[in-house]
Amino acid sequence: MTRSFCDYNSKVDYFAVLGVHFDACPKTVKLAYRKMARRYHPDVSKIHDAQKKFQEMAFAYEVLSKYRDTYCADFLAQQRRNQSGMPTKSEPTPSPQSKYAHTSTTSDDAQRQTQKDRAQNDQGSSHGQSGSPFNRYRAYQPINGKDRAITYPLTLRYAIRLLKLGTFYIPALKVQMKFTREALEGKTFRLAGKGYSGLYGGQNGDYLVRFEIKSDNRDWLLKGADLYGRITVEAQKLVAGTQLKVDVPTGACEICIPADYQLDQFVCVEGMGLPAQAEESAGHLYTLLIPA
Repeated sequence: MTRSFCDYNSKVDYFAVLGVHFDACPKTVKLAYRKMARRYHPDVSKIHDAQKKFQEMAFAYEVLSKYRDTYCADFLAQQRRNQSGMPTKSEPTPSPQSKYAHTSTTSDDAQRQTQKDRAQNDQGSSHGQSGSPFNRYRAYQPINGKDRAITYPLTLRYAIRLLKLGTFYIPALKVQMKFTREALEGKTFRLAGKGYSGLYGGQNGDYLVRFEIKSDNRDWLLKGADLYGRITVEAQKLVAGTQLKVDVPTGACEICIPADYQLDQFVCVEGMGLPAQAEESAGHLYTLLIPA
């Protein structure tokens, strides 16, 4: 029977190019290709040889998705020739941009031998053997995945709410991470193994999280665990002993006008700064009362 094929190199393990075991199922091959495409696509990747790697794995995927059976038969035949010491004919170097316009024939014996080799590989794998050409033919070294860094902008009011909750939800990972006062101090949190995936058995990168606190009101400033700011109040209410109900970034509270209050004097409300956390006590609120 006749079949079409491209000018692939039967000495190359295109399964290994995509980082999967020889004769992996089509679904596994497709998933591996998509993962690598997201990493090496020239439009998004900053790796210096990303375009070359992208072309290599795109070519490998096209061979395995369109010419899988004929390629596997040729690859196994090439391995048998290597083992027997038979001379092999030279093959042209494949090009990812090549066109497929050739025809050839294959025998039933080659088809039967391919099935036999696959069965032997499965049997050898089940006994922990590594002598088959599938396991020996690996030329790719492990590549560790890169770290993935992201900065989340938060308003001061929302950050204080997260401190009370104690956790922050990361949508990209669908996980909850611990949220502490260090998040408001510019610390970078490292989630091990949650970054970009490694290839050919390499380790995954880390997911780096940082928070940028943006004040939702210019009247408020955070100093350590204490909150400083100012509140505009009707002038007639600035009388000693008056109880004012106000809303601040840490929530609603009451402020009592002291007897000796001066306009340039900060009024302190204890415990209305950053909430207590672990062994750290709650901060205080210091505010100026500005007459309207």
